[in-house]
Amino acid sequence: MFYKGVTIGLDFDGTVVTHEFPKIGKDVPHCIETLKKITNQGGKIILITMRSGRKLQEAVAYLSYHDIPLYGVNSNPRQEHYSKSPKIYANIYIDDAALGCPLTFSELSDKAYVDWLQVQKYLFPKQGQDLLKNALMEEPVYDLTEEDEKPNKVFSFFNNVFSKLDFS
Repeated sequence: MFYKGVTIGLDFDGTVVTHEFPKIGKDVPHCIETLKKITNQGGKIILITMRSGRKLQEAVAYLSYHDIPLYGVNSNPRQEHYSKSPKIYANIYIDDAALGCPLTFSELSDKAYVDWLQVQKYLFPKQGQDLLKNALMEEPVYDLTEEDEKPNKVFSFFNNVFSKLDFS
């Protein structure tokens, strides 16, 4: 299972649904099918959103209704064992506000939202899956000090892996 043990940090508004906060927006095309493929392959989804209270509960219920199991909500359950950082750790982050996340426009919404067909090309490349999986499963570098000059494995991942994958 390709994504077994891989954690995905997932935004909600503009990523899973269109931007219509405080309401739940319309389904973003191909999102749910992609998330199901990830979780069916052993991936873990952490919902990372600015929603809180009842609005957060609605987002969690939306994903539950669509049979998307959540490993965490605005927290990584394993993180407290190795870091006190408030930043939520994941192997991959999918967020419409993230630099480089593919976006699209359509009549569905007057605001851009995640283009899940393009995201699928990154998550499920035609070639190089073993290389991608090995890079994702490396232990992350935590709590680096200024004196620590070891290269960050996430940086190495982007430099070395993506250049070798076929995204066509």
